[in-house]
Amino acid sequence: MTVDFRLDAEQIAARDGLRRYLEKEVAPLVDDHEARGLDVPRPIVAAMRDFGLLGGLLPESLGGLSMPMTTYGTLIAEVARVWPSLRSVLSITNLAASVLAEAGSPALLERHLPGLLSAEKLGCFALSEPDIGSDAANIQTRATRDAQGWVINGRKLYISISPICDLGVVFVSTTGDDGRKGVSCLLFDRHAPGVQVTALPKMGMHSCPLGEVLFEDVRVPAENLIGQANKGFAIAKKYLNAGRCVVAFSALGIAEASLEAAVRFATERVQFGKPIGSFQLVQQMIADMMTLVETSRLLSYRAADALDRDAPDQQLLCSMAKRHTTDAVLRVAEMALQVHGGAGYTTLFPVERHYRDARHLSIAEGTNQIQSMLIAQHALGLSALR
Repeated sequence: MTVDFRLDAEQIAARDGLRRYLEKEVAPLVDDHEARGLDVPRPIVAAMRDFGLLGGLLPESLGGLSMPMTTYGTLIAEVARVWPSLRSVLSITNLAASVLAEAGSPALLERHLPGLLSAEKLGCFALSEPDIGSDAANIQTRATRDAQGWVINGRKLYISISPICDLGVVFVSTTGDDGRKGVSCLLFDRHAPGVQVTALPKMGMHSCPLGEVLFEDVRVPAENLIGQANKGFAIAKKYLNAGRCVVAFSALGIAEASLEAAVRFATERVQFGKPIGSFQLVQQMIADMMTLVETSRLLSYRAADALDRDAPDQQLLCSMAKRHTTDAVLRVAEMALQVHGGAGYTTLFPVERHYRDARHLSIAEGTNQIQSMLIAQHALGLSALR
């Protein structure tokens, strides 16, 4: 078997073009926006369309680029390397667009998909609840059907970009005609009567707000059902593998930025008459960081390649990549901060932000503890949950 981990000329050109844009137009904004908690500017989000980062994975027939995950992941890592908040806005909007494209009616697609792919609209993905995280099949938010459509009541929590989104897909508990309960997926308007969104303070990524979404007798037209009633959980599960792969590339980007910052500081900071990078224990940290970045890169691309080939082991590889890279980035960011010494604990250098921005990744898209159980289940054939 021949394994080639090199990017092709087209991928390299796309990566380098995006990097030039990010470093010139975006990087100068990051520190000020994050420090003041300003949202990622909508024109910056819209500009990502030109680089394939809005709907790039969708088929061309729906306005996408039919981009392979290896290429998309490469670009996601570049965005995360410069501004993780921007990466999150893009990922969540793309997730909402993918769900809509997966099973939305032609009328829904015509009405809402172009806006999501141009950043005229931002979309959120409302699944988590106060008592529902990894156990997503037992959703408590309910939707009942009447002559006019659906009525939603419930509470969603920790919903990324919900305070600034325009619409979203929400997963709700429903009861079928046969009396059986299931999960359905509905498209909702954030500004509809009865929808109340509250921003939540958080540790990192201050330019990508997190929110609580309350639904109080929120009316949704019948045509806003995505897929079939009572069978919406399959839609949510379908995008877990892709989501975990995207998180892996996001962690890779932050790890790369942390390593770059540590190398730069270690060559510039002088103690005892020479750069601290010449000290063996600093060199050990740099070597460890380099190795963690490279193992993260290899696992991320293996997972992306498995998705592109629709390989039977894609779930395993995506869980492995997600768990390893999100653990690795925390270690890399921590060592980068340590290399900086007291300076790393201040906001004068970027490494403290890298650590804060990376911290949530081991929780997102299924905690790393859940990933461990999924990985072990693959080998043992035994579930820890059932």
